[in-house]
Amino acid sequence: MIFQNSKKKQNVEIIQRKKHLLSNFPTGSRYAEAYRTLRTNLHFAAMEKQLSSVVVTSSVPSEGKTNTVINLGFTMAQAGRRTLLLDGDLRKPVLSKIFDQKRRFGLADLISDTLGRDVVKGSITQYSIGDMFMLMKFQKKTGTFKVSSTDQEVTFYIIGGKVNDILWNNCPKDRKLTAQMVHQGKITKENARISLAHQEKTGQRLGDIFYSMGFLSRQELEKELDMNALEALRVVSLMTEGKFVFTPLKEREVRASVLPRVNIEELYGDFYSQGENLIYINKGIDEAIKITDQENLFILPAGRVPPNPAELIESDRAEFLMEILKERFDFIVVDTSPVMPTSDALLMAPRTDGVLLVVLSGETNKKIVKEVVDRFRAANLSLLGVVLNRVDMANDRYYSYYDSGY
Repeated sequence: MIFQNSKKKQNVEIIQRKKHLLSNFPTGSRYAEAYRTLRTNLHFAAMEKQLSSVVVTSSVPSEGKTNTVINLGFTMAQAGRRTLLLDGDLRKPVLSKIFDQKRRFGLADLISDTLGRDVVKGSITQYSIGDMFMLMKFQKKTGTFKVSSTDQEVTFYIIGGKVNDILWNNCPKDRKLTAQMVHQGKITKENARISLAHQEKTGQRLGDIFYSMGFLSRQELEKELDMNALEALRVVSLMTEGKFVFTPLKEREVRASVLPRVNIEELYGDFYSQGENLIYINKGIDEAIKITDQENLFILPAGRVPPNPAELIESDRAEFLMEILKERFDFIVVDTSPVMPTSDALLMAPRTDGVLLVVLSGETNKKIVKEVVDRFRAANLSLLGVVLNRVDMANDRYYSYYDSGY
């Protein structure tokens, strides 16, 4: 009976909140004008940069932050900006409930499941190489990542989730490192024979053998490895289908003493646009984001309530996800937990351009508000301003004058 009463109370609360959504008010109402003013003030609060994302929070619960999130997003969408409402309150996701998305796949699931998925083999049409680079990075994997098509095979060497070398396995004989070095007169055929024999016995990479035996200087070898890495990346970029397999190894089995100087992950990303580069990750995001009745307005629900909200929000996965979302939307409004009970808003704020603090007029203790502001300042976070909510206009002489005089 207690549970039923609690659920009924929550349903009544959601119904009451929905009554205050901007979609229920005339465009010319003072209520609607207040949010248009907020939109304008945000623009002036960050004139030195293009504001594209904000965290909206409050000091304590029930100050109206969630309705402020929705109504601010509504005005942004009305202005023609593609806007995302992101429910970052992973403890009590009211925003998701208002949009009837409380059981939907959402933010927490994207961070923990989609970006935390352990994939060791598959097809590059399902998981792009860019997807795999990110998943291996988040999981700090060490080993080899081999990609093969019907006629090509390339191996990436991964240490702690970072690509540090690449090898074109079935490179034509005349383009292999040994043949190139002999052709350019940098090593003799005898040097090549000795190196290849040593490689067959030890399994050591040829570049390391050339360097350790004194056949090539580090500078000469690095230059050649750069060229080979670019060739291998070109081969991978041309693959439209194929398969991959990740083999975990110890670091000493992967590390080479001389490596190409090029940033392999960055160069690979240059071959593709963001959408083409992340097939699996973008598919997960597409499934999580829902459209609303308002044109240009979308919602990313919180998803299931996790046992470790702060840890998820603080993770590098969450940071990466926010960067992807910023590419997709003109403006993002993030709803978070209140500041006093949790640290979630402080952890989410660095992922955005600034923070709006919602204060309930005539109710919130000034000392609490000051403490919250001090927390943001101590963390060197951008507090864009304060939204004074539920002001009693009837007792405000300025607005009485405004109503009667204009």
